[in-house]
Amino acid sequence: MPMREIVGLLRDLVDSSGCQLKGLQQLLLAQHREGPRPPSYQVLSDRLRGRGLQNNASLIYVIIEVLAPPERKEAMAEEVRRHLVNARAVPAVRSPQTSREPTPGTPDPELVDVLRENRGLRSKVDRMERRLARKEKDLQALRDQLAAVERRAPASSVGPRDEPTAVAPPSPEERVAAARSGNADLAAATSGPSFAVGAGTGSGSSDVATVADALRGMPTLEATTANALRYAFDSVLDGRRTGRFDPATLGKSERAYLGAKVTHELMAAWGFQPGQETDLLIGRQEVALKFTTGATWTVAPEEVGRVCLLVSANDQRSRWSLGLVRIESGHLSRTANRDFKRTLSAAGRQAIIWIFHNAQLPENTLLHLPAPLREQIFATEVGEGSSQTRTNNLFKLAQGRILNRTTVSTVSVTADGPKRVRAAREALRSDGILVLGGTSRQATIARNLGLPVPRDGEWISRRVTRRRPEHGDAPSIALSDDVWTLAGPDDPVEKAPSLASLW
Repeated sequence: MPMREIVGLLRDLVDSSGCQLKGLQQLLLAQHREGPRPPSYQVLSDRLRGRGLQNNASLIYVIIEVLAPPERKEAMAEEVRRHLVNARAVPAVRSPQTSREPTPGTPDPELVDVLRENRGLRSKVDRMERRLARKEKDLQALRDQLAAVERRAPASSVGPRDEPTAVAPPSPEERVAAARSGNADLAAATSGPSFAVGAGTGSGSSDVATVADALRGMPTLEATTANALRYAFDSVLDGRRTGRFDPATLGKSERAYLGAKVTHELMAAWGFQPGQETDLLIGRQEVALKFTTGATWTVAPEEVGRVCLLVSANDQRSRWSLGLVRIESGHLSRTANRDFKRTLSAAGRQAIIWIFHNAQLPENTLLHLPAPLREQIFATEVGEGSSQTRTNNLFKLAQGRILNRTTVSTVSVTADGPKRVRAAREALRSDGILVLGGTSRQATIARNLGLPVPRDGEWISRRVTRRRPEHGDAPSIALSDDVWTLAGPDDPVEKAPSLASLW
């Protein structure tokens, strides 16, 4: 029987791996984020005896994935697939005893297993919710104590009226206390450009202020963050090997990896150390970094009460944001996913203190090209000689745009982008097209022609023509004993000047 063969295969696999049933369940739990939730110990034992296994093909493939040697995984998966097809194609022969209808009142064994597992999960959820409620109660008590201390601090620091005292620069705690007390004069006196307290949100706590000041104290924070996000997207898309440029084409595991990559790149770009309990240590504060490409973030139960650095980036809109919030229980939605994580609610989003909101993300050029133009660039299938053809098409069809090394490598599906560009420069001269790079001389040509100026690792292409009286005072430059200007649609096609000596 096909299912008997599958059961035998799985039992042999478990035995040969030396893994006990408990160990197998732990391995399946480790795979939980990438697949369906593993069964309980009892259900897993039943499945490995064949009970209900025919309707649980995903479990079969996951067991093969975690236990089978790499060189045998594909063959074993194919064998299982054939057995499952045969099991569904041939109706099972049932004995008279097994063909009888179940007697009234006899519970279905499968239903009993499901109910048993459901009760176990419900009990675990109840225990975690009770524990979380106790923690939140203790946390609120600590917050109340902190608020009382902060309210007393400004009053105790005021000297006698008759004796002038030196005024020190306001600390983050004093700014927070001023905002909370409602004293407009004190708040104005202690306010500064580096931190804006969110009124009535509870996010203006001293730890949030410390983190905000540390971030705003970085002189190149905006450019550094934008470039790190761009690099994270490009690295996960891996265009030079996959030819991909659209984050929508990423798989589930790749999208999860994108979040980890963003965290890694931002830590490296900012120079902060990892925290002991969270992702980052900023201004001596433990900070959890949360990333999303959507409109909200998910928060784990243990992150309630923590300062969270919220990062969002949307490659389609070329926008990114960076904000801070200390997570309160009222900032989260009521419903949770199977990992007990909840999303930030509307109240939570209103409590965010934005460091940058809808800032410009470096453009993903291929993603923003018109679809018909993009289709022409990628029309040549990947193969021998196609890399150069695609690169030529890119500079011919996407004229006037800055094209970086990632764009060229994605189109050519090769790491040797500069070599392809040099060949395209020579090939497109007959079409009157100049391909200018980021060298000092070529950047000067682009500037004099009124084009965007490429930097190192960037290029721009444009058709040119010899300057004639009808061009008036259009920007121009002298090259190869002639004066050249940008060509219009009515200008004749002339061979572009050589840039061989202008590296």
